[in-house]
Amino acid sequence: RERCSFCVSVGTPHGTPGGRSAALTMRLAALRLVAGHPGRRLGLGALTRASPLAAPARHFGSDGRRLFSGSVPPEKSDDVDSTATADGIEASSSSAVEAFQADSGDASEGTEASRLEAMWRLGSRGGGAASSSDEWVPRLSLECAALADSCRPSEDRLLERDTLVKCLKRAANRAVDGCSVLLFGSASSGLWSADSDLDICLLVPGIDHRQAQVKTLKKVALELRRLGADRRIRPRLGAQMPILRWESRRAGGLACDVSVNNGLAVANSQLLARYMEVDDRLRVLGLCVKAWAKDRGINDRSRGTLSSFSLVLMLVHFLQRRDPPVLPSLQDLAVARGQAPIYLNGADCRYCDDPVEIARELKRLRGASEPNDESVGLLLHEFFRHFGYTYARGTIAVRSRSKFADRADEDQCYLVVDNPFEPGRDVANVEVCHYTRLREEFRRAHAMLHEGRNLKEVCEAPEMPGFSPLSEAIRPGFNVPIRSPTAA
Repeated sequence: RERCSFCVSVGTPHGTPGGRSAALTMRLAALRLVAGHPGRRLGLGALTRASPLAAPARHFGSDGRRLFSGSVPPEKSDDVDSTATADGIEASSSSAVEAFQADSGDASEGTEASRLEAMWRLGSRGGGAASSSDEWVPRLSLECAALADSCRPSEDRLLERDTLVKCLKRAANRAVDGCSVLLFGSASSGLWSADSDLDICLLVPGIDHRQAQVKTLKKVALELRRLGADRRIRPRLGAQMPILRWESRRAGGLACDVSVNNGLAVANSQLLARYMEVDDRLRVLGLCVKAWAKDRGINDRSRGTLSSFSLVLMLVHFLQRRDPPVLPSLQDLAVARGQAPIYLNGADCRYCDDPVEIARELKRLRGASEPNDESVGLLLHEFFRHFGYTYARGTIAVRSRSKFADRADEDQCYLVVDNPFEPGRDVANVEVCHYTRLREEFRRAHAMLHEGRNLKEVCEAPEMPGFSPLSEAIRPGFNVPIRSPTAA
């Protein structure tokens, strides 16, 4: 139903004779598309036409050589017959590949062709939809609830958190007059878990530029060092937002990231907390998606993958677009009600927190429909399906952007997550080299849930860090479903 990831652009493998291997890859791609769609002529342009959103992906063989450079196309291909099924394409392409391998007469190239065939099979499973009648949906919902409960911090962890906050507050007040301490991030939004760090903001009057923030953090660090030797300080003053990393010397101890006047981050955390109060399913889904992304190695903004904040905003965006919607846009509602703007660092941070108005807005949005009662398991499956198959391009936002200028690359941008209070600013900053990997991870999770696999298997760490699910050997029943799901 879609062009597979290696049919969009093909490069010459590193360290191999260029013409022979590149021709092998290109001919094999052509055979697959022609065999999978009999009766349709396929021009060279269809093989080499790359989507503007296509992201480079480097796939490596067992010997460490790069096989090819490919990309995942976000949009549907006009050259593909939408009536063809995944099973039919797979069967017809297999015979074409076998014929091509026999014609090549080269064992090493046959092995390479086999690996490409395995990858193609895994990528052509389609985006099957689920319903509440599927027998695995209630079980998945119970697994999601159990995972969310397991993430709750223990009493000892909560005591450690409270002790650290009091200690930091005492040190900050000694270093700077009139200083107050606020928690933000997962600790205030409702997604804090036993293995999460603490994000703490020091609100200091009169500090309005970077130099003053750094100077304040140095004063606080000096006071913290006097409190004891059981914790160490790692200044990160060169970061975009200067912070102090205050961490325990013992393994498993709680760590804190301390910043000064990081008001917009506090406002964003409060907005997410309000969304979770509107519907608790967001909290459960957020904990599940965070656990999945962390275990799969795609939850590290410093390495160019998705931050937890971006993932939760993607969840809010998805839930706002369910039919009927699970969540309204709290910011749009505040504007519609004529609430006075609340400016922070030049950004309008108003949003509606009136439960009566929120309930009335949800009723207006759903019209004659009943309230959305989809289970957490079904919503998790559909979230992976949405970002694996439905989402193609454009900004992911939780508010209307009609009154703001579009991005220059609005028709081409991919996995751009808009800052709720600073429209036009991407809070995800996903590196282009990870586009293919991230889409493949969404599709892998969707396929495994669709065939009834449990959440623990979906969250299982890859065998190698950064290993892309479409670049490993095919193993039916493990990384490939035994039967392909029905395409929606």
